[in-house]
Amino acid sequence: MTVLRELRIADVRSPTPHVDTSASSTSWRGARIARLGHYAELLRNSLHVKFSIANAISRLLPDFASGMIRGRLYRWAGFEIGDGAFLMGNLRLKSASPGFYDKLSIGEQATLADGITINLDAMVTIERNVAIAPEVLIYTGSHQIGPGSMRLGKFTALPVTIEEGAWVRLGAIIVPGVTVGRGSVVAAGAVVLKDVPPNTYVEGNPASVVRNLPWGYR
Repeated sequence: MTVLRELRIADVRSPTPHVDTSASSTSWRGARIARLGHYAELLRNSLHVKFSIANAISRLLPDFASGMIRGRLYRWAGFEIGDGAFLMGNLRLKSASPGFYDKLSIGEQATLADGITINLDAMVTIERNVAIAPEVLIYTGSHQIGPGSMRLGKFTALPVTIEEGAWVRLGAIIVPGVTVGRGSVVAAGAVVLKDVPPNTYVEGNPASVVRNLPWGYR
């Protein structure tokens, strides 16, 4: 009876399972190291020393009148800046992606005002004779739409092109993947979510074609 009683007690007891934490601990450490490596890379890609030096020197110069000098300083920093490009104020160039200095091209005789923000996660091409007014925002980086548990999905980047002769007016916003066609005008405050046809005037949010414009050289 004593033996049987001991067996029954042994049957109903819930033994504490042995948990092997070595694998999960190793996985956690690996994930932590990978995350730290990712943040270290972002920090390294965010340190744009020559751009910072060019901006620091430019701040000593008067705005507007120093546009040609600022263009040369940005060219020295490593950006593709065409002859005669006139940069009225320091550009706010943002990116933590590789190839920062290879992702901005400003064409000949382009005029860029002060307070312009340009994200360089992908290529931004500003062609010759383009004019960009103050406080314009040009962005190339975004994210896909994720599941309901986290709508901010996978990172993406798409280029932006502003073609020859176009004029982007005060405070307009241009989103990733957009091409502003040659000779077009983007109205003040417009939000450009899709390509702008050449020789058109667009306005509104979202921007839409209001009228066509004549094309010609002078």
